[in-house]
Amino acid sequence: MVETRYVEIPPPAGPLYLARPHFVGIYGTGMSALASLLAGRGAQVSGSDVNTGAAAAQLEAAGCRVRRGHDAVNIAGASVVVWSSVIDAANPEIVAARAAGVAVAHRSHVLAQLVAAADRSVVVSGTHGKSTATAMLAAALGHLNPSWAAGAAPVGSVNGRAGSGLLIAEGDESDRSVALYGPDVAVVLNADDDHPETFSCTADVVGTLTDFAVRARTLVACADDAGAREVVGRVLGHGGTEVVTFGESVGATVRLLSTAATVAGGSTVTVLDPRGVRVSWTVCSPGRPAVLASLAAYAAGRVLGEAPQVLAAGLSGFAGVRRRMQLLGAVEGVRVVDSFAHHPAAIVADIAAARELTGGRVLVAFEPCGATRVQVLGARMGAALAAADEVVLLPVRDAVPSAAGAVSGQGIEHAAVSAGVRVHAVGGLDQAAGVLAVLARPGDVVLTMGVGEVAGLGALLLEPSARPLAAV
Repeated sequence: MVETRYVEIPPPAGPLYLARPHFVGIYGTGMSALASLLAGRGAQVSGSDVNTGAAAAQLEAAGCRVRRGHDAVNIAGASVVVWSSVIDAANPEIVAARAAGVAVAHRSHVLAQLVAAADRSVVVSGTHGKSTATAMLAAALGHLNPSWAAGAAPVGSVNGRAGSGLLIAEGDESDRSVALYGPDVAVVLNADDDHPETFSCTADVVGTLTDFAVRARTLVACADDAGAREVVGRVLGHGGTEVVTFGESVGATVRLLSTAATVAGGSTVTVLDPRGVRVSWTVCSPGRPAVLASLAAYAAGRVLGEAPQVLAAGLSGFAGVRRRMQLLGAVEGVRVVDSFAHHPAAIVADIAAARELTGGRVLVAFEPCGATRVQVLGARMGAALAAADEVVLLPVRDAVPSAAGAVSGQGIEHAAVSAGVRVHAVGGLDQAAGVLAVLARPGDVVLTMGVGEVAGLGALLLEPSARPLAAV
């Protein structure tokens, strides 16, 4: 979850009865994954949301009953009412549940209970790349039919499902709830200064991820990331948790030896296994973040005792994650790629990944998210966007109320222009599509980037009914 706010998460009064859960805001990425998983285990799942989400078909297929809008009548028969950090305490379904004596639980408490009850469990955390690494691990261990829940869906699949007693889940740090989980294997991909509405600095994030990691039997962490290395140091000082590292750094337990570009735009990855064996697999998505996510999945799979070649085969067959450097299509020699990047570090990484796809230019359409985030990180966002050749800047999206109030993208624009890139500020998706149609030429990559409505920009650029790029 990206758009959030600081919330107090009170502990539940006792074990949650999950036979008839009701999810308030069920189309949210984390909520829909849990709803699908529970429905697959036989629970009678209901939910409500103000909008129709991308997970609507998935939830309907799973047998979930979803109602449009929030109303007290929606919780009738629920054994527990589940909320997330974007749901206000004054929501009528939350109020009605408390008045009726129905248990009310944050989504993290549901996941924590599932993790505790699993035969074996892996929880993947970190500021960037959690969804990709979680889905990759589920694919690598597909032969075990794991249960899993992620914040984004693999291409052509869903973001959560019920399976065996092995549970693989994404742990969200944005509201500190990741520290509630006590898995067998904790994965820490990185630790950065994200979620300023909750954390004061990188050290604050590191502290929360350390609280999470020390609860696990084994920590799998990136040796190439400064924040993850700090978590490793603190965990080793605490004692009681085995540490396995991955990355290019000398001394990493699973060491990256080489990457080679594939014709399709991904990478062939070769690592040195802890037992001294060289193992290779293919990553379909471009960029170093995808490579490191695959290393994390491989390392976690090895901790669970799976064979190197079995893991490599599972990873090679993975088709990528929606909105994580996903190639949407091409028109007249212009490729359109969709990115979820919203933090300065992720923006830089995904623009670099886009350059691996072309000898031409990279044109970025960016939608900033969250008033507090933009207020604190806006200048760094602008500087990061300067790695592109042209930037189309959409208005700030702020779906969750913030103490920062209304914030414009002018700071981002100023920083980007000061760093040497031309910025085209637009008022919405239609205008952005028109500007890109004028700018793009054969050989370019258009990178749609952000967490909000920009996800629909690719369709405007590529669908036959519109196709502004066809005029290139």
